[in-house]
Amino acid sequence: MKNIKFIAILVLTIPFMVGCEDFFNLTPHDSIPKDEALQTTDDAQMLMNGVYATFMGSDSYGFGLTIFPALMTDAAFATTFYSNQYGNVYAWKLNPGTSEVGNMWAASYAAIYNATYLINNIDAVTGDSALISNLKGEAYIARALIHYNLVRLYGKAYSQADEKDLGIPYVTYNEVTNPERNTVKDVYTFILEDIEKAFEHIPSIYNNTFFSLEFAYGLRARVALDMEDYESAILYASKLIDDEMFALSNGRDYLDMFLEDEGTEIIWKVGYTLTDFGATPGYNFYNRNGSDELPSPDYIPGQWWIDLLTEREDIRAYHLQYTQTNFGWAGYLMFKYPTNPMFDQQGLNMPKPMRLAEMYLIRAEAYAYLNEDELAQADLMSLLENRIKTVSAINQVGDALKELIKTERKKELMFEGFYWFDLKRYGEGFVRVPQANTNVANDLEITPDDYRWQWPIPTIELNANKNIEQNPGY
Repeated sequence: MKNIKFIAILVLTIPFMVGCEDFFNLTPHDSIPKDEALQTTDDAQMLMNGVYATFMGSDSYGFGLTIFPALMTDAAFATTFYSNQYGNVYAWKLNPGTSEVGNMWAASYAAIYNATYLINNIDAVTGDSALISNLKGEAYIARALIHYNLVRLYGKAYSQADEKDLGIPYVTYNEVTNPERNTVKDVYTFILEDIEKAFEHIPSIYNNTFFSLEFAYGLRARVALDMEDYESAILYASKLIDDEMFALSNGRDYLDMFLEDEGTEIIWKVGYTLTDFGATPGYNFYNRNGSDELPSPDYIPGQWWIDLLTEREDIRAYHLQYTQTNFGWAGYLMFKYPTNPMFDQQGLNMPKPMRLAEMYLIRAEAYAYLNEDELAQADLMSLLENRIKTVSAINQVGDALKELIKTERKKELMFEGFYWFDLKRYGEGFVRVPQANTNVANDLEITPDDYRWQWPIPTIELNANKNIEQNPGY
């Protein structure tokens, strides 16, 4: 990107291309000249707030990063008379010009640009030194997290990539001239470097709507698991599991965590407010017509997932609601986003991209792959004791234990942004076979080597950057 004259502070929906020439020629009314953007700590806080606002949108955790990883699998099925919303994503009919492909890329790099601008310029700001350091740490984590999400979408999984497989450009400066894509391996190296830098600055005061040291530990554990660095995954997951500030929820507290978006299990949530809320993760899964009518869901959960949750006294079965629909049939609908009472829009709950349950599952998986089966069993038992009324002893070892952990990830984290990425890193495909009350066009078989596991580089970037290379198959 050459000759960038200004940056957007709060409005981050402006198209952003990594390799764009003369990105803007005029300064619109909702932007600030670049040389005036960061003069005080208030400016820095506003800039960081703009980065956080990105996560609220439908092109981030507000919908795409939360729901697409289930929508693109056998976990979700289009219903009879569904509206075809997100139909291309659901059917794997993505191409470089598909709106979701371009929007995710553009919104992400806009936020990366702002986070990078803050990192590179905040040291010149005078004021509260602790606040300045904290904001710099938050910006490092934001930059690491967004690149992490991008490389998993547009590149191969780390566990499946070789040294030459391309990821995405890792942007650490604000004057970019047509960068090439870094390899997947290099992107992960840069992610780790940003997380390590964040450790030096990140706030020591915990707030679950902002990036904290605790979230940085959790992201480090998540990245380590992807890289099959099991010792590090255990180390950083343990920092959260052993922290008395967090505890697994059960009973009414578990239900309130999803209804009211509060609880001791939440490490980071996207902090919607009455005046500043984002997309509605549950909208297409329950009632597109409004809460006072029979629901008209676009998608319902796969019967296999329903069977997993209803086979025992599992509190996670709360995420299923059997109801009559506007289509003339009754069935189980996905109810993980039951609508926070403080909001009016159906299906509007705050996404919770990191919960303590994930840390137990990360550590259990890491222990299992290090052949520490008893420790893996103990972590899994800790989770299940908070989810199932009567828990049987876990006797599985070896491969059987690893498969059990995979199953529990599906039960615990489905529709929260994990399943598609899990299939990808495990090198597994899936088969979607039409089931009752679903559209006849639901059949789909995706093999582990299908080129579409890597999203295409969007047309907007290909046109702007002569050095960018398209993924194979597109």
